[in-house]
Amino acid sequence: MNRRVALVLALLASMAGLARGQDTTVIVIDPNAPAVPVRVSTGPPVEIVREAVARYNDSTVSQFFGSFTVASGTAIEGDVVMYRGTLRVIGRITGRVTIINGNIVLGPLGTVTGDILVLGGRAQIAPSARHTGTLRVFADPALVSRNPSGKLEIRERPQSLGELAAARASFQAGRLKATISLETGQTYNRVEGLPILVGPTFTMPTPNQGEVKAELWGLLRTEKDETDQLPALGWRSRIEWESKARVSGGVGLRWESVLQSIAGRQLTRDEIGWSSFLFHRDYDDYFESKGIEGYAYVRPVPTVRLLGSARYDRQRTVPASDPISVFRNDEPWRPNTLIDDGHFTSLRFQLDVDSRNSTRTPTAGWLVSAWFEHSSSDDVAPIALPSELRNPIPTYRGYGFNHVGFDVRHYSRINQLSRVNLRAAGGGWLSGDPLPIQHRLALGGPGILPGHAFRSQTCAPTSFSDPAQSGFCDRFLTVQAEVRIRVPLSLRDVIGAQEWYLVDRLFGGDLADIVIFGDVGKAWLTGEGPSRVPNNRIPVFGEWDYDIGAGLDIGGLALFVAKSVSTDDAPRFILRLQRRF
Repeated sequence: MNRRVALVLALLASMAGLARGQDTTVIVIDPNAPAVPVRVSTGPPVEIVREAVARYNDSTVSQFFGSFTVASGTAIEGDVVMYRGTLRVIGRITGRVTIINGNIVLGPLGTVTGDILVLGGRAQIAPSARHTGTLRVFADPALVSRNPSGKLEIRERPQSLGELAAARASFQAGRLKATISLETGQTYNRVEGLPILVGPTFTMPTPNQGEVKAELWGLLRTEKDETDQLPALGWRSRIEWESKARVSGGVGLRWESVLQSIAGRQLTRDEIGWSSFLFHRDYDDYFESKGIEGYAYVRPVPTVRLLGSARYDRQRTVPASDPISVFRNDEPWRPNTLIDDGHFTSLRFQLDVDSRNSTRTPTAGWLVSAWFEHSSSDDVAPIALPSELRNPIPTYRGYGFNHVGFDVRHYSRINQLSRVNLRAAGGGWLSGDPLPIQHRLALGGPGILPGHAFRSQTCAPTSFSDPAQSGFCDRFLTVQAEVRIRVPLSLRDVIGAQEWYLVDRLFGGDLADIVIFGDVGKAWLTGEGPSRVPNNRIPVFGEWDYDIGAGLDIGGLALFVAKSVSTDDAPRFILRLQRRF
């Protein structure tokens, strides 16, 4: 870090203070996000949450904190509100029923005369039960917390690394809206340190429920590259038109000079950033990408998005720098992976399907992403690799290759407290010339095979020394499964009201998931020859790596222990800041 960092932080603080006097909100720019996400869900509508909170805080209602049963022969006159738990009705309720982050079970002899509102749960009504009134159910949990006085209040979503110092100020001139943003790049890494994004965003409505958005952000890298291979300044710019009609879609153009992640990321940007800053462990590799991209997308139905894009960029190796970390700061950073430099033209087609009932805590539905990409180059400068790893990349003619990828996830509920989540992911080389290093793969580590060492599968021969632990595999395939069981922690009785209130605001209180999981995966080289798998086959299952594990997840903050089944490795402890998948 140097004086440039201090200047940037001072600017952040001053702009945040200025913005507080105007129309100010905190936002996040995720440089790796798609042009438009398939669906965004951050909880029930805010007006519904306010309605539910107001009912809970009303002193005239029957209020319950935790599960309760209205027994047979029991009658409650008036409104009933419950926060966290299951309300079982075998008797009779005459009045409105509001459940916040819980469930209602209306038994065979149960009767509710009044409207029912359920947030963050579900309603189970027996065929012979009687209910007169409206029924509204929102599966997403409400972001609320219970203060020491017993009242509910709406809480903010826990901040990510990218939101710790961020501000924006908006101005309106007729139909044109301008927003000035200043924020971090939602990560921290060993190449550029803490990237700072600053710049304007302009939006203007167009006919037929459309909108034009133009963004121009400068990117300041707070860590100096002593070799001068990576400029201190980069940029991200985009102009896009989107239609929000019945069949929505849009087109856009992107021009940028940024740091891209090498294929095979296992953790989220936030987790990589915190791991780098706190523990001197960067679980990703990077290369500089400078170029232009055009794209178009369409949503034939709300849960499906089809995307096509064409990109031309210069991809170049960048070295690791020496940013600070809280722990292990005296240790050297792992070198950044060398890539095959060159100018690349890429055509990409992608399908996204999202039918989940919640994007934060799904209990039902599918999340599917599948893509195909063709890339070519006329000036590739390949890194020399052993013949066991890769056939020579041609430099005497045009170089081109095809690769694919998929990620399929299914979420289902077993009962009121238990859920089963499944995931299958894979991809890699499909046809053409060998893959460049920036698209090669590795497995092993906290994200996909947590019971195994970081990048335990790189496909490198034992005689090949590579301190960067680069991935050299052509293909990979993984399957993950987990069972989640919701349990109460009863922290309020253990740590006190004030401390519990803080925990509730940060992590969601005294409800947690016990997670039991298993993972299996394999990365390999394809083709003919020793240590390779024919193109039309996958490795035999005896060659795959397996692990099992368990842990406790409190609002996304989770501690797991995982043990390899296929090796004699000792158990590994993993701290995650977000759900496994």
